[in-house]
Amino acid sequence: MKINIFLILIIIFSFSEHTFACDETVMIDSVEYQIDDVWCGKLIDTTLIAQYEDLARLPDSLCYKEYKIYIRTDAAKAFVAMAQAALVDSIFFTGKSGFRSPSYQKQMIRRRLKEGKEFAEIIRYAAPPGYSGHSIGNSIDIATESYPFSKSKAYQWLTDNASKFGFIETYPKGNETLKTWEPWHWEYIGEVK
Repeated sequence: MKINIFLILIIIFSFSEHTFACDETVMIDSVEYQIDDVWCGKLIDTTLIAQYEDLARLPDSLCYKEYKIYIRTDAAKAFVAMAQAALVDSIFFTGKSGFRSPSYQKQMIRRRLKEGKEFAEIIRYAAPPGYSGHSIGNSIDIATESYPFSKSKAYQWLTDNASKFGFIETYPKGNETLKTWEPWHWEYIGEVK
């Protein structure tokens, strides 16, 4: 009996340690939300957040549906060159999401909260406001007509060729950063020398 109580206390302590290990919070509509361990310590330095004058709009032909996608100017030029090279190989993809400001990220979270989702559930799939790499302006979510993206010819082409254009898969399979695999999420890191 003593062993069972001891084990229960260890489990409770471990759970509470894990749940409340991060002391970071975000404020949305006067409600303070706790940041979980996955995002803890990953708040984007505000000096890195792209300003609108830093951004360029992708051509409509390279935007998913009728979206208007903006990313940093150098990243946009590289994305256009990469998409053109892919097209030569009969591979077509578009940008689905580019720059997202922290206030836009907050709107996304707010909308999902109004749909009845819990904050902890939402941030399993979307970064909390101020934590999204999209706010830097070098990240782009890529779409193709094939689903799932990870099994598409476009994904295979990107894994073989994107680095030639300065792009890396931000959250590859088995990554330690986000823990989840996001094969559609690519980041411009600049020309590879």
